[in-house]
Amino acid sequence: MSRKKKDWKTEKDRVLNMSLEERRKEYRRSEYVPLDQINTWKQSQSTEEEEEGKDLLRDKVSLYKGDITILEVDAIVNAVNG
Repeated sequence: MSRKKKDWKTEKDRVLNMSLEERRKEYRRSEYVPLDQINTWKQSQSTEEEEEGKDLLRDKVSLYKGDITILEVDAIVNAVNG
């Protein structure tokens, strides 16, 4: 195994074993937005339509407008047409 891959795996293990408070101490900025403060697409909609028993995409996807560098999330998808 290459040194680069080994270093990556070591760092991944280190971070995964940290508590949330320990991870936050390593952030480069003191300002962040946790995931529970970001509404899902469904929560952002103004209608009260409810579809019982369905696992919908709008329950899992969040739309965020702002500085994405302060989001405390695992992944960001930025789709661009161009």
